[in-house]
Amino acid sequence: MRILDKIESALSGLFFLFGFGVSLYSVFMRYVVGASQSWATEIYTMLLVWAIFIGFSTALKDNKHISIDIMYDKSGPKMKKFSQGVTLLIGVGFSLFILWTGLEMVLTAYAQGIKTIDLNFPIWINYLIMPIAGALLFIRFCEKAYKYFILNEDITNEEDIQWKQ
Repeated sequence: MRILDKIESALSGLFFLFGFGVSLYSVFMRYVVGASQSWATEIYTMLLVWAIFIGFSTALKDNKHISIDIMYDKSGPKMKKFSQGVTLLIGVGFSLFILWTGLEMVLTAYAQGIKTIDLNFPIWINYLIMPIAGALLFIRFCEKAYKYFILNEDITNEEDIQWKQ
C-alpha cells in the first residue's frame, strides 16, 4: 500500500503542478501577449480533474473528507460502530458504481471515436480517470473495511482530528 500511496501522491502533485503551469501560461499569453491559447483550457482542465480525482483516494486514506458528525458524536458506541460499518459498505458500493459507469463512459467514447475540439485528443483518455478513481476508492474502502471488520481497528482516527465544529 505504501507504493500506491507514493504513486497517488506523485501523480496527483504532478498533474496539479502541470495544470497550474499551463493555466499560468494561458493567462500570460492572453493578458500580456494578447494571444489567447484555446488549447490550454483543454489541457489544464484535464490535468486538474485528474489531480483531484486521484486526490479523492488520498483524502479517504487520510480521513480528510468532509463529514457531518453531529449525530455521530452524540450517539453511543453501538450506533457509532453500526454507522461506521454502513458507511464502509456504502463506500464500497459507490466506488464500484463509479468504476463501472466510468468504464462504460470510456468504452462508449472509444467506440464513438470522440475527440476534443481544439487538440483533436481522444476524449476516452480524459474519461479514463473515472474508472481509475473508482478503483482507487474501492481499494481504500476495502482497506478500511478490512481494518474495521477483520482487525477490529478504529478507522476514524479521532486522535488525528485537530479541530471540531
